[in-house]
Amino acid sequence: MNEHWSGQRWANQLTKLLDLVKTDDRYPVQVEAIAREYSKSVFPDDAIEVVKGAQLDGFEGGLFPAPNGKGKGWGIFYNSSVESPGRINFTLGHEFGHYLAHRRKFPEGIQCDPKAIMSWDIEYAQVEAEANAFAAGILMPLHDFRVQIPADVQPALDEIGACATRYGVSLLAATLRWLEYTTCRSVLVVSRDGFVKWARSSKSALKTGAFIRTRGVAPVPVPLG
Repeated sequence: MNEHWSGQRWANQLTKLLDLVKTDDRYPVQVEAIAREYSKSVFPDDAIEVVKGAQLDGFEGGLFPAPNGKGKGWGIFYNSSVESPGRINFTLGHEFGHYLAHRRKFPEGIQCDPKAIMSWDIEYAQVEAEANAFAAGILMPLHDFRVQIPADVQPALDEIGACATRYGVSLLAATLRWLEYTTCRSVLVVSRDGFVKWARSSKSALKTGAFIRTRGVAPVPVPLG
């Protein structure tokens, strides 16, 4: 395996392997078990040894090497105070992506705050975008998502919710994944106290000017429409 692969390429490789196993429990992907097994298969001398929750102050998850004197190996940790299983599952996928694509670049480990994992902002940092692409790729493969909701169909919220349940992710993560491939003009708006925190548009919406800019501007009120 090439340790210089991008997060997306690792996701494609792993998804192909998972698709070969025709079982009724293909989804949701059991990230913890797969991270342990796959890492031992491809990097047996530097595998993931620990996956566990912990009280993490100010960040959502992290990938850390074994302490000095305890040999090689890595641990994935997630914030145990997070109540959403979907958010935890995506965090596990995100940190697994860091392990495959970035552990050589960050030998001391890497910790990720909620913005890195929840907003999927590709301008935030390349490594975080790659880790998110990996997590989305293995948890919600587009070839399966398109079967659940065709690209030209405008789904109801409960249909996206059904996909969130199928893939074991949050409603937000499922919506963001759908926006990647839909041909419908759609805009996701995340707001607080009547102001837009951030927004994401589908490609067709962007082409027609349907977007909300939130970077480098004054707080934007949620549009009345």
